[in-house]
Amino acid sequence: MRKIDQLILSMINDDSLRNAYLKVDRAKFLPESSANLAYDPEFADKPIPITDRINTTALTLGMKMLEYLGLRKGDKVLEVGTGCGYYTALIGEIVGPENVTTVEVDPWMARYAEERLGNLGIRVQVGDGTLGFPGNSPYNKAIVWAAMPTLPCFIYQQLADGGAMIVPIGTQKTQNLYRIVKAGSPKLEKLDSVIFMKAQGLCGFYD
Repeated sequence: MRKIDQLILSMINDDSLRNAYLKVDRAKFLPESSANLAYDPEFADKPIPITDRINTTALTLGMKMLEYLGLRKGDKVLEVGTGCGYYTALIGEIVGPENVTTVEVDPWMARYAEERLGNLGIRVQVGDGTLGFPGNSPYNKAIVWAAMPTLPCFIYQQLADGGAMIVPIGTQKTQNLYRIVKAGSPKLEKLDSVIFMKAQGLCGFYD
């Protein structure tokens, strides 16, 4: 077993996420020029460039975020920020691809991801993910791969009662990662300090 596999499996307690990690080949979701970095231990905690503007979420952080989300088979999931599609594929393996709605603001990136998700049959929606995707709501879970300036109210409203989202929130270079559960009033749990690109869109950033 590769050193990075040992690291990732040692930090994951959820069996369904462990199995998805072993099944989905991350290298297939990276550009040919950087596919060799997919399982390089030096990049376990570092993002890998997809384009000159877009990077992957570091593997250790991405896996922690998915574990925090607590995915279960049959969960309806909203993903904001498809990126290269790797984490989308992991989500699909756990909950079932028919239960995944993923939104990407960059049309080129959406096509890139959809080509690599083809065997799962997950379609990438091109649009403003800061507004969620009401057409398929309510969702049991939601995850946002970009920093939001405040609690993303549209996404929160699209959660089912008791549903949860994982989202980085903050206006500085470093943000706080939160788990937010939909209840009578939102239940917020601060998880980690993280650094994400700023979300683009109506409820994102304008600078």
